[in-house]
Amino acid sequence: MAIKIFLDELQNEQLHLEGELTPAELELALNGDEALMQPAGDLMYQITASESDDTLIVFGQLQMDFTAECGRCLKPFSFPVNLPQWAVALPLKGDDAIEFSGDSVDLTPWLREDILLRLPQHPLCGSACEGLVSQQETPPPAVEEPSEDWSKLDDWKQPKS
Repeated sequence: MAIKIFLDELQNEQLHLEGELTPAELELALNGDEALMQPAGDLMYQITASESDDTLIVFGQLQMDFTAECGRCLKPFSFPVNLPQWAVALPLKGDDAIEFSGDSVDLTPWLREDILLRLPQHPLCGSACEGLVSQQETPPPAVEEPSEDWSKLDDWKQPKS
């Protein structure tokens, strides 16, 4: 279920909404199972909407948890996205006016965009992460001395004319 604001409910008053949106309802596509970031829970929101001078103003709190795989060491870790002062101003009239679905406005695209913008492209479990530690079971082969057969070639030189 999307977060919809019905404009007729905003006549001279604010509208308070709170609840949860699943990643599927948020249409949060992160390139399947191969992505380094995956949603670990629902989006929790507490928002307030009001109308002022042909602009829909929405502000509040957004919170969603993700599981991530470190881009250096590949260990899983938790990555919370917390937007305690989220806000958006959407024009209702003019060239940049938002699209209406009947008499309501769906806020889901703006929520999704701001959540995605907070996700790192290359997540790290910590700034001190050293990455993968390679462990070699056998020591590297020692460099062998060239055989005597090759040293004979060094002795053989053609005179330059």
